[in-house]
Amino acid sequence: MMNAISLALANPMLNGAGGSAGDPDRYMFFATRNRMPSGAIVTAASGTNYVCTKIVVNTPQYKTRTFRFHLSGFASTEGGNSPQETVVTGTIGTPGNSVVADAMFVRVAGVFYRCTFAGLDTVTVADQTNGAWTDELTIPDVAPESEIEIWLFYHTAVGEKIWPVYRMQKHRGERVWGAGDLASLLAFKDSPLADSTASLDTGYGTQAQPQYWGADFMVAKGDWDGRPVALAFVDSIGEARQEYSSAADTRGNLGWLRRWLDRDGGPGRIPHCLIGMPGAGSVREYTGSGSSIATRRRDIIREIIAFNGNKWPFTVITNQMGQNDTASTYTQFFTTNYRSLVTRLRAEYAGVRIVAFPPLGRTTVTRNITLTSVGTVATATIASGLNGLATGQTVSISGATPTAYNGSYVISVVDANTFTYSFAGGTSPATGTITCNDLGLRAEYQVYGTNNSWPSDGTDASGKWRLRDDILAQTSACCDAAIDTYAAWVSPSRGGVWPGMLELASTTLTAQAGTDGVTTYNQIVVADASIFRPEQTLHIYSGPDGLARLSTQVVASIAGNVITYQGVSAVVMPVGSVVRPAPSVGELSPVSFIHPQPIMIDQISNGIAQSEKLKFNS
Repeated sequence: MMNAISLALANPMLNGAGGSAGDPDRYMFFATRNRMPSGAIVTAASGTNYVCTKIVVNTPQYKTRTFRFHLSGFASTEGGNSPQETVVTGTIGTPGNSVVADAMFVRVAGVFYRCTFAGLDTVTVADQTNGAWTDELTIPDVAPESEIEIWLFYHTAVGEKIWPVYRMQKHRGERVWGAGDLASLLAFKDSPLADSTASLDTGYGTQAQPQYWGADFMVAKGDWDGRPVALAFVDSIGEARQEYSSAADTRGNLGWLRRWLDRDGGPGRIPHCLIGMPGAGSVREYTGSGSSIATRRRDIIREIIAFNGNKWPFTVITNQMGQNDTASTYTQFFTTNYRSLVTRLRAEYAGVRIVAFPPLGRTTVTRNITLTSVGTVATATIASGLNGLATGQTVSISGATPTAYNGSYVISVVDANTFTYSFAGGTSPATGTITCNDLGLRAEYQVYGTNNSWPSDGTDASGKWRLRDDILAQTSACCDAAIDTYAAWVSPSRGGVWPGMLELASTTLTAQAGTDGVTTYNQIVVADASIFRPEQTLHIYSGPDGLARLSTQVVASIAGNVITYQGVSAVVMPVGSVVRPAPSVGELSPVSFIHPQPIMIDQISNGIAQSEKLKFNS
């Protein structure tokens, strides 16, 4: 077998920063599935205030043997002021309750190994602190591409708060158990696949699924072969805001960036640590203090460097941010917001190589309309033109008064700006801010969001695509290399917008769903379910052209070609009905295209060449 140095010499794709082709005594980020604490805080309940989380991470394509894991004493916000680290058990400036880690183990190949904290089996993590590291733990060599289970036992008093980190990926063997005492939880070591505690294990496969405490930063020594290891700065697009636990792959990856980094292609799997979270903006990252602090994660990496012989646990920075950096002027967008983080990173990690990913698009799939009616026939007018609406298509109308105008209707196109539909009847004209939504059936119907007009016309209003141009050109040293995302996600028929459902893969029902329009069901059988994943939104169409929408559902699970819904339906859908995946959604919204749904996550991670990973090398 080739050693790390000979392997790197034979394969120039494996070339780490720092002047070596590998270093067995250097802690490096290594684990899939790692996540920064963020989200909704958890309150300890009576009878389950003692908790055990079991997280499963996968190792790189080289042996690992010595490990350290970190437990944070804070979490970051998601959304408006993300990534500020102000989710705490108290309030900023007034410490709240501490959380006691009663025990921590890693389990490899069925064997438990105890982690310690400054020589002790337990540690108390105080609110609004960086947290605590486990001591160095060396175990027998862990084979490449193995699973490591991380078992954390912790408690607070009933009614006290616990920081959020992970939603359990049950299909990968992850669990969360609760009890009123530690001994009851330790018993699960003898039955590691026992079902999670029902009261803690709710909302599986949805945003409502609780998040539980666990190790966030994870580093390991081993036979690192010099391949790039990435510290990734990400927002909701990179941190997979659009996917939840049940959609994770076999190595725990959610979202296009993790899947692409961890794919065994080009130079192979790239170990990584994603340091951002949903809503993160460049201008707020690695800066701030007090009630706007966002420097604790930076300081934890400084702790790694200190116990790592002054060596970084990564070789390259990947910057996926920019989506949330939009501003009223492009100078503020690019220089003040986007480049400010780059400046801080270059100061913090002198000589760092930064590889940037331009952002994805942001569009809406609604148009403002006016409505009049004669009897039970409503006439809708769109000032900017229909742009792809067709006779026989179902659209959704909302915002009208009287409310009888609202709902999903099959339309008849009259001319370039007008369509009609039948409804129950109501006062004419309708009032209100009225919208028509095609749910993304056609790319032509999408409207560019603010700062997202394509192509960039050189004005401040086109900031998103000017940013892409500047990233690709490495303007003002905003990066050292760029990996473009555009071709991997854009519609094949129109620039700057997402593919319409008609441009994506679809399948059909092979068995009728529903019987009488009253009796409910929650499963359908399709010809090919391989294009779907749990948590994906489905739109099911009938009619000769597959344009009349019958139902909209969200996938709960898939077994073979049987899809189980998260909800139920009574709609009768005949054999041959077309089942289409949505390409994108906004923040739980069917009107905005911001976050890629699973079919697009696959398209993006497959569409960016694995050879682009060579840009991670200095």
